[in-house]
Amino acid sequence: MHFRFVVDGAAYSRHKAAFKKMLADHRLAWRGNMTEFVWVGPKERVRAEYERDEARGITIKAMLIWEGKAKTPLLNELKTWVFAVGGKAEEQKATKVDKAAVKERVDREMEFWDRVHKPDVDALRADGRPEEWIEKDLKEWKKARDARRKELSAAQ
Repeated sequence: MHFRFVVDGAAYSRHKAAFKKMLADHRLAWRGNMTEFVWVGPKERVRAEYERDEARGITIKAMLIWEGKAKTPLLNELKTWVFAVGGKAEEQKATKVDKAAVKERVDREMEFWDRVHKPDVDALRADGRPEEWIEKDLKEWKKARDARRKELSAAQ
């Protein structure tokens, strides 16, 4: 589920401290860089896109995109904040193409993750590792793999 909020640049600039405090209060952590603005939490994330006038050094428009699987208290607070500063909101329905792209991305990430983290059973046996330890390693890997897949799916 996606909600897109559009806020006038001047209004966003005046109230961005409240926006960032709201994100911190809901335990979203900064995961972006100077070209991609992203705050990520366990169940949701917020991306920001800014339209700027570099010559004058001002923000013309701020677009905030909330993404999550279900509506959360942060989403409600974000809606309230956006309307209070004079912005507008719209819900964006996920399409099947989006879901297919997310699944493809997650599968690609998991394939790489498996190459790095999956225990090499044959090598462990050749090194003389006890069979019960190998089974324990495989169970731990499967548990970590499931957690990683859920994490990647939630972030998409």
